[in-house]
Amino acid sequence: MSSVVSVQADETKLPPFSKASVPPAPDYESAAGWLDRPEDPDRFGVDIIWIYPTVLFDNSAWLMDITRKDLVAAAAETVTTEARIFSGQANLYAPFYRQMNLAGFNLPEKERDALVAYGENDVSRALRYYMQHHNKGRPFILAAHSQGSYVLTQLLVDHWGKLGIEDQLIAGYVVGWSITEEDLRDNPAIEICEEAHQTGCFISYNSVAPGKQKDSPVILPGAIVVNPLTWTREDTLASAELNRGSTFFNQDDTYQTYPGFASAQIADGGLAVVAKDPKRLDVPFFPSGVYHGYDYPLFFENIMTNAAQRIQAYLAKKK
Repeated sequence: MSSVVSVQADETKLPPFSKASVPPAPDYESAAGWLDRPEDPDRFGVDIIWIYPTVLFDNSAWLMDITRKDLVAAAAETVTTEARIFSGQANLYAPFYRQMNLAGFNLPEKERDALVAYGENDVSRALRYYMQHHNKGRPFILAAHSQGSYVLTQLLVDHWGKLGIEDQLIAGYVVGWSITEEDLRDNPAIEICEEAHQTGCFISYNSVAPGKQKDSPVILPGAIVVNPLTWTREDTLASAELNRGSTFFNQDDTYQTYPGFASAQIADGGLAVVAKDPKRLDVPFFPSGVYHGYDYPLFFENIMTNAAQRIQAYLAKKK
C-alpha cells in the first residue's frame, strides 16, 4: 500500500499538523460516536457496517472533527445515497472516524500514513465494539467507499483471518480504492469474489472512462477488479443491458434510476465504463473521466440485487 495518491487538493494551505490539533477520538460506547445506528437492531437478521468516504476537503484541518455539523451532514448524506443500497436489507451501523483531509494524499508516504493511522485506529475500535456489543452473532456485510475503503483495506491486510469473525462475513464491498495483488500476498486470508452468490469474499473496483485508468489516483499497481455487472473477474465486456439501473441523487433527496445507463469492462486495473451521458459523471477533485464519485450510483440496482443474493446464499448455507 505504498503508492502515493495525487489529487487536486492543496496541502500547502492547511495549518501545520501538530498533536495538539488532533480532535478527540470517537467514543463508541456513546451514540455520539456513531453516524448511524439502527433504531430497531433486531429488524433484520443481517447487519451492515458502512465506512463513509472522504468528506473533509477544506483548508481547516488535517483530521475530521466529528462534532462539526457540516462534516456530519456530509457523512450522513452518504448513508442516504450510497449506503441506501443496503438499508432495506440489513441493520446499518456507521461509525464516525477521524478521516484524513483529502489533501493528505499529496503528502509523502510517512506523513500520510501517520495521519491515516488515526482513522484506522478509530475504525478498528468501532469494529471491535460493534462485534462485542451489537452483533449478537449475526452475519454482516462490510461496505465502504473511497477513503473508507482505503482504511478498511489497510485493516484487512493487517488483521483479516485473525479475528475469529471471518465466518460471519457475507461479503465486503470495498469500492473506490484498490485491493492489490500485493495485498493478497501480504494476507492470503483475503478472498476476492468470483461469482454472484459467493460469500466470505471481497469486491473492489474503480470506475473510469475507457483509457483513463492511469488518470485515476485510486487505481494502484496490481489492482484487482470485480465487475459489478457480472460479479466475476472476467475481462469481457458486460453490456449496458445487464445494468439494472444507475441511480442519481438530487439535493432535495429525490433520485432517478436509469436502466441500461452504462456498460462495464475490466481493463488495466480499472473498471472501464461507457455511459450514455458521461457529462453527468464528472467529479470535483478528480480528473475528467475518473468516475470516482459514481462508483456506487452507476451500478446501484445491481449491487442492491447482489447484496440480496449473497445474503440468501449465506443464510441457505447456514440452515
